[in-house]
Amino acid sequence: MDGKQVEASLRSNSDLFWAIRGGGGNFGVLTALEYQLHPVDQVLSGALTYPAGRIPELLHGFVRFLAGAPDEMDAFAQLLPSRQGRRLTIDLCCCGNPRMGNNLLSSLRALKPQEDSVRIMPYLEAQAAGGFLAPPVAHFQTNVFLPELSAAVIAATTTSVNNGPPTCKVIIVPLRGAVGRVNLTDTASALREPGYEIDIAGVWNIAEEKAGVVRWVQAIRDSLRPSPHGVYVNQLRDTTDQLVRSAMGGTMLVW
Repeated sequence: MDGKQVEASLRSNSDLFWAIRGGGGNFGVLTALEYQLHPVDQVLSGALTYPAGRIPELLHGFVRFLAGAPDEMDAFAQLLPSRQGRRLTIDLCCCGNPRMGNNLLSSLRALKPQEDSVRIMPYLEAQAAGGFLAPPVAHFQTNVFLPELSAAVIAATTTSVNNGPPTCKVIIVPLRGAVGRVNLTDTASALREPGYEIDIAGVWNIAEEKAGVVRWVQAIRDSLRPSPHGVYVNQLRDTTDQLVRSAMGGTMLVW
C-alpha cells in the first residue's frame, strides 16, 4: 500500500490478484480492467411481479423453481413496497435456449403474476433494465448469507418486511451453479457454497428518518443471524471485527 500503480494478474502480482477476486475494493483503487468475454446475443429476460399479500407462498415457489433450474437460468427476488402492500418481484435472465427458458418459467407463471415482462431481448437491453442506473439516494444497506431459504427464514423475513418502513426493501440473490464450483481458497471471497444472499436496504428522504431505517435494517439482519454462514464484504456497512471475519471466512488466514 505504497501508492504505486501495479498490474495484478495470474502472472503479475498474483497475490494481489487473488485478493481482489472477491475482496471488493478493499485492496486498492482499480484504474483499468481487462475482461475475458463470452459471446452473448439474445437472452430471455424480464420480471414477474405478483400481487401483495402472498410473500410466503411465492418464496416457497421461488425455491422450488431454482431447485430445477440449470446454470443458464439466473434469477433473484425482490420484496418491494407498493400501495397495496409488499409485493414480490422475480427478475430473470436465461442465456440458454429461449424455449427451454419459457418451459422452466411455467411453474412461476402458474403462480399467476400480476405483471409479466419476460421476453427475448438483446443482452445489453436486459443488463440496462435491472435498475442499476438509478440515481444515488441516502441509504443504509447490509446483508447475510444463508445456506438455505427455509420456512423459518421465509416467515421471519415476511414479518420484518411487512412491519418495516415503506422505503425499505429486501433482495434475495441465489448463489448457485459455477459459484460453488470454485475452491474456497482460490479467491478472497468465502461465499463459495450454494445458498442465498439476503440483501437488506433502507432509504430515507429526510435526516429524521435515518435512525429508524438503520435500526430496521440491523434488526432484520440480526433476526437472521442464527442461520447464516457469512456476509458479502462489499455491503458490510458495519465493520465490526465479527462481521469482517464472517465476510472473509478462513481466507483471512491465507492472506
